[in-house]
Amino acid sequence: MARPLGKGEKPLDWVGSSKKEFLSFPARVKDAMGAALGVAQFGGRRPAAKPWKGVFEVVEDHVGDTCRAVYTGPLPRSRVRAARVSEEAAERRPDCDDRRRTHRRLKFALADHEADMAKRIPSRDTSGDTITRGTGNVFADLGYADAEERQTKPRLALAINDILASKRLTQSEAAALLGVGQPKISALARYRLEGFSVERLITFLTALDRDVEIKIKKKPRVRATGRVLVIAA
Repeated sequence: MARPLGKGEKPLDWVGSSKKEFLSFPARVKDAMGAALGVAQFGGRRPAAKPWKGVFEVVEDHVGDTCRAVYTGPLPRSRVRAARVSEEAAERRPDCDDRRRTHRRLKFALADHEADMAKRIPSRDTSGDTITRGTGNVFADLGYADAEERQTKPRLALAINDILASKRLTQSEAAALLGVGQPKISALARYRLEGFSVERLITFLTALDRDVEIKIKKKPRVRATGRVLVIAA
């Protein structure tokens, strides 16, 4: 079930078999790529995300395999395509087929966007691909029990990185200000958030002269569970 989106947050949909392919990725890869997609939902971009012909590509290597996820950036809805390729397969076959498939699915995503804006039902892609609507939380789509916390961390990290960028601080200066080592700032800038809790990220924000308000209220009856929502003022 889709959840209401926060201010500035874009929904995320899955093109073709991308969700199934993404779910097959190793846990570490899903964590890293999930954070990158979570940041994209709020209009941010992980530095390692490479722009390519209207889309952004995130790549993670894992024990001889290369895992790729490609998402659309400027549209009101982000669309994802994912693939996992072994080193041996990559050596045997150039990635031109993969790029053609990505280009075809991008065209399909654009057509879906136009149909969505015109309130029409999109036609099925000629290859049989369809669009799977996301819940609004990429980690919920991937089946994580702590999906709300996982989605909260990229949102907080994006706010922190935006503030640090506005202050034009070096990583060493930012580390001194936040009371951590420079490698932690580097990890934060790259949205490698495994070593950060929500509480610690909130502490960073208060150290950057930001107030963080936590409001508790009863959820609407139409929603099955409560949720955590971060809104940057």
